[in-house]
Amino acid sequence: MKEKIDIGNIIKIKLKEEDLSIAWLARKVHCSESNLCKKLKNKDLHNNDLLYRISDVLHEDFFAYYSKDLNNKWNNLP
Repeated sequence: MKEKIDIGNIIKIKLKEEDLSIAWLARKVHCSESNLCKKLKNKDLHNNDLLYRISDVLHEDFFAYYSKDLNNKWNNLP
């Protein structure tokens, strides 16, 4: 089985690259910092609305990581 996409870690890397804090992101997506920290520790967010808001605020399509993974999977079918 393929390793699961760790979207929480990908978001944390993006924050670090942009020199932004989790507290800043939490305010922007209307989420408590502690709740966002918990969510980002998971490999997936279980919340498309939150992922959408994070994508919007950080100007990056985090859904694309899943689309790319699916396309790779489908392109490798026999």
